[in-house]
Amino acid sequence: MQQHGGHNICLIGSPGCGKTMMAKRIPSILPDLTFEEALEVTKIHSIAGMLPKSVPIITTRPYRSPHHTISVSSLVGGGRIPKPR
Repeated sequence: MQQHGGHNICLIGSPGCGKTMMAKRIPSILPDLTFEEALEVTKIHSIAGMLPKSVPIITTRPYRSPHHTISVSSLVGGGRIPKPR
């Protein structure tokens, strides 16, 4: 099966119009992770120290919800010790 896309999305609108609600539901309508994608997501979570010990492999698509005041360097994982977020 060939998959297309892999794009990012930026939702813009007035407060309370449903941007967050819609964004939180987007992963549920996307296709399941392939085994290779699941390994990649698991590796990133492991390196970042975010992989729970009770979860051997992450099978759900990641969802990030940064605050609207986040800086660009924070968004990409910057800091004294850069790491993926």
